[in-house]
This record gives sequence, structure tokens and C-alpha cells, in this order.
Amino acid sequence: MERIVYYMRAFPMGKNFLYCLFCLCMIFRLQAEDRKEMTGEFLQRTLQQGDITRSYTVHLPLNAIPTNPVPVLFILHGGDGGSPRMMSEGTGYNKISDRENFIAVYPSGVDGQWNDGRGKTFRRKDNSGIDDVDFIKLVIEKLSIEFPVDAKRVYIMGVSNGGMMAYRLAIELGDRIAAIASVIANLPANLASIKPVRPIPVLVMNGTKDPLIPWEGGPIRILGRKFGELLSTQETVDFWVKANGLDEKVKKEILSDSHERDGCMVEVASYGKEGSNVPVLLYAINGGGHQLPGSKTYLRYILLGKKCMDINGSEEIWNFLKQHSLGGFNN
Repeated sequence: MERIVYYMRAFPMGKNFLYCLFCLCMIFRLQAEDRKEMTGEFLQRTLQQGDITRSYTVHLPLNAIPTNPVPVLFILHGGDGGSPRMMSEGTGYNKISDRENFIAVYPSGVDGQWNDGRGKTFRRKDNSGIDDVDFIKLVIEKLSIEFPVDAKRVYIMGVSNGGMMAYRLAIELGDRIAAIASVIANLPANLASIKPVRPIPVLVMNGTKDPLIPWEGGPIRILGRKFGELLSTQETVDFWVKANGLDEKVKKEILSDSHERDGCMVEVASYGKEGSNVPVLLYAINGGGHQLPGSKTYLRYILLGKKCMDINGSEEIWNFLKQHSLGGFNN
């Protein structure tokens, strides 16, 4: 309910028709999500972080405790604070978890937001006092106590605000994370001067026509209000290429345009170095908007731009992440 009130206050009717429509859609969706109860497919957990009670939701592969240590994938929601059910249905990661035998974790940001380093996110409050890096670290520790977790294969993927949080986690908590994937998100400018704790494999997946996250970087603007400064997509990639000590030479591949009517094409740029196990990949969704390619989403072209259907973004991300472990490639 708090999120619903936020959307009603943040965007008064009359300022912008499309964004007012967006807010109404968000209100109805959040109401529907709030009415849904968790089933055996999800395990709800809480932990105490100082004086704040934090929550996260766990999906076990095939709804059973694994008999041997398994990888963990954190799925970080965007700035709308998407529920675990919405995130699992949109990304398909519960089904992938069942097939690939990993634990899927859906943590919740305070007030549906992550402190991704911008200093100001899509909310009324300043969230600079929220330590989300520590929160994810605590969740990793709690999971390792409760379930058989392969500590060398903890992965992060995030979308939008969650994608920016994934970058921050890679920079500050990379010694606990094997690899990350960031979707429709660029590196916050405030983080660009920080040296990551270690080189780490990174996948970036951005749309060139994203109406919310500027491909060319600069401020995030919504209804004339600024919500932090970002590097461009190429500058974000260059940051990780430099941090990982990779060659600046790039291999590019244009993927098959299997869905011509979606108005998008995918180009993959791969950065590496002989003997290196920390590659950087950029999936440039040419013509794509603020969408996870191939996902099941409810708001499509009008509000968020075109959604590419040539690839399944969630599958591409998992295929990249699962190759890596702390200390090298996964055999």
C-alpha cells in the first residue's frame, strides 16, 4: 500500500498523460500483487539490519532443499519495487532454477528502492543511509547457514535500479560474488572513481532507445526531475574493461533478427584477454527500450519502448553467469 500511495503522490494527474497512465497501471498491478499469497514456490525470510527489518524471498530448485551445494542467483528488482512473484514470472528464473539446479533469491529494497550510489533514486526520501551492500552480504551469510550453498558461485542480476545496484555490489562486494549481469542500467557517475575489490565478469544488456536510462549517459530525467547522473553505456563497459585489465580490442557479433516485427536487433560485443577469466560482454539492443529482452512484461511499447524478442535475456544471462566461479571458470 505504501508504494501505491507513493505513485499517486509522485505523479499528480495532468502533468503528463503517458506517465499518469503508467502510474495508474502500477497502482492496479501493485494492488493485484498485494492480494496474492505466497505459495510453496516461495519461502519468505527476514533479517534484522540495525533497526530495520529487511526481507528476501527464496525459491529452491523444484521446491526442495538441495542435497549438495548449489549456486545462488540474486534477482534485483527495479525502482518500482517489483514483488518476487512478478519478478519470477517476468524473468522466468524460477523455471530456470528448477532446470539448472540453483537457488533463486528475490531481495527487497527499502521502500522498493536500492541505494545504488546515485545519491537520489526514484522516491521522495533520501536513501543514502540505507546500506544495501551490507544487506546482500547478510543475506548471503544467512542463506549459507540455512541451505547448502556453493559460496564460490553466488551471482547477481538486476534490472534498472537493480542493475545499477549490481554494479555497486560488484565494486564493493566482489570478493563474495562470482559474476554479475546488469540490464537496462548504466554505472552511476558517483561510482566511477572507485576501484573494484577485484576483477569480476560482467554482462551489460541495454537498449539504445531506452526512454528512462540514457544510452549516452547523463542525468536520469522523469517529468523534469533529475534522479542522479550516469555514465554512458560505452563508458560503463570501458570502466569494467579497464578494471578487469582486458584488451580494448572487441569482437562483435550481430545476432539473428528472428523477430523482425519487434523493431530491434542485438549486437554482442565481447572483451577479453588471453588467459583472463573475467570477460566483459555488452548486449546492445539496437532500437530496444527499457525492457528485459524476451521477458513477460505487462507494459510494453508505449511507456517503456520496444521489447526485443530475438533473444531470451534471462537465458543469455544465466548462460554467461554459470560459466564463472570465484577463482576462475566453472568446469
